Amino acid sequence: MTFSEKLYRSAGLVFPIVVTVAALGAAGVIDPYLAYVATSWIIFGLLGLSLDIVWGRGGLLSLGQTAFYGLGGYFGSVVAINLGPVTGNTLIWSLPAGAFFGALCAAALGWIIFFARMGPLQSTILSYTLTLLLWSLTQSFQLDVGTASIGGDNGLSNIPGMVLGFGEKAETLGPVAVFVATILIAAMVYLLTRALMTSTFGRVVDCIRIDAQKAELLGYDVRLYQVANFAYAGAVAGLAGALFGAWANYLNPSIFSVQEALLVPIYVLVGGLGTLAGAFVGAIAIGGLSYWLGGGAVGGQTTLILGIALIFLVLFLKNGILGAVGDLWRRSLPDANAAARDADAVAIDPEVLEGLLKDAALQAGPAKSLATRDAFKRFGGVVPVNNVSRIFEPGRPSSLIGPNGAGKSSYLKTCVGIYTPEAGSILLADDDDITRAPIFQRVRRGMGVKNQKPQVFGALTVFDNLWTAAYARTRNKTGATEISEKVMGMLGFTNQAAVQASVLSHGQQQWLDIGMVLCLAPRVILLDEPAAGMTSEETRELSSLVRILARYTTVIVVEHDMEFVRTLEGHVTVLHQGEVFAEGDIDGLRANDRVLDIYLGRRAHV
Repeated sequence: MTFSEKLYRSAGLVFPIVVTVAALGAAGVIDPYLAYVATSWIIFGLLGLSLDIVWGRGGLLSLGQTAFYGLGGYFGSVVAINLGPVTGNTLIWSLPAGAFFGALCAAALGWIIFFARMGPLQSTILSYTLTLLLWSLTQSFQLDVGTASIGGDNGLSNIPGMVLGFGEKAETLGPVAVFVATILIAAMVYLLTRALMTSTFGRVVDCIRIDAQKAELLGYDVRLYQVANFAYAGAVAGLAGALFGAWANYLNPSIFSVQEALLVPIYVLVGGLGTLAGAFVGAIAIGGLSYWLGGGAVGGQTTLILGIALIFLVLFLKNGILGAVGDLWRRSLPDANAAARDADAVAIDPEVLEGLLKDAALQAGPAKSLATRDAFKRFGGVVPVNNVSRIFEPGRPSSLIGPNGAGKSSYLKTCVGIYTPEAGSILLADDDDITRAPIFQRVRRGMGVKNQKPQVFGALTVFDNLWTAAYARTRNKTGATEISEKVMGMLGFTNQAAVQASVLSHGQQQWLDIGMVLCLAPRVILLDEPAAGMTSEETRELSSLVRILARYTTVIVVEHDMEFVRTLEGHVTVLHQGEVFAEGDIDGLRANDRVLDIYLGRRAHV
């Protein structure tokens, strides 16, 4: 790896530290008034960071960050007013209290959004509605809490400033000292956030943003991760609100206003969505430009500045300031994806595969059967799964065939949990009823699924895709690395380890998707049209892989390619209009006139 590549990978850590040190150095010569105003830009950057966690990394545009910002500000300030005199130091009360209350409120809203499985638009609207509701309520809300008095439209005053010392003689910091303290606090929050987002938690959050269903098919509790990420973002927003209260010594309902709510996404977009540091860049760029034009941080030119910034962003910097810099930098680096264009056809190593399957059997137990009893699924007047009762067992592959619209994929999705049946039951290993179990629990109980279209995390490398799948099984970084390297070697992907999955061919993505399933060591494997997009040579390799898998697991294959099904030498079930139509071996079914009728669309069985 070249020095430029190493620097690029560590840019999110190195450059913020350099900028922080430079800002601290500038504090020694900065004008006190400018230091006072610039402090607000850093606080707004923290607020923007909270949105980037939810939107840039989590994939949800939340317009409720100012709600958590305001709630954290009020709560933290009330705590500081009452307890600050006890210790002298105010920040040890206001910041933790603001972060806690922001996280609590965000977790409550996130629970509603994610466990109700709301769509992106509904989630954005609900978060915005919360902000508007709080803005309306706080106009008349009045409450005395100890010595703190919330006066409705008059707001909350007498908020103590930033005091770092302890005891009665501790003094409130001046503007420059407040500026320095705010920079240090923001830097610590940023570093903590970056560490979280580069950890396994952050990788899973990224995977959920890219393809939430695939993340759940790997066994991750997607909704729990989403709520946790949302709550953490709420904590950052609440901390920023408490910091704002200590800076301004005053809060009022305008903190929940529409203008404040819409400013935050602009900060993130201008700086660079998903970059984390971009929120600070956007807030400082817009605030600084407004100040330079003479209007101050929220002066009369703000609307004009934001309008011009958005137009410039759309026309020239689609990924924001940091995104554009990153794009230019990447162009100067060696093309890591070139290996995808020079890749050979995938060749399975049977010995390695059998070794993997034997290890999996030792760790995860023997193969399990899969049974459905009168499984029924309806979509309006269409019944794609009509009282299907089948038992699939290990030993040899089981194939599901039938004409288009026969219900093959719908039946598979009902087994997986993507569709919930209206009636009937689904059992693993005879007595484990998984009919109502969510997808991730079925996967954890031994089910591995490859859907009709290849589902890979395109922004991640081949190795990272496999590692993420293996970690879902092991919950151990070293173990996940060992498993993913073995599967990668077995598939012949070793030279493509650093290649982004998005640049792989369709057939290679099919293989990578299958590899991710194998990393889970499933006891029941469901493959929906795995040969689609593969060459004849790759199809032969796939047939060999499926036959080997069937010796150690229960394998169910949905496929249109009759020649491929024939090579599997397994049991075949024909579905028609959502029902089991015929069963047997492929040669016998090919000679069955009733089966030919439904495939060719002739006579009474159409």
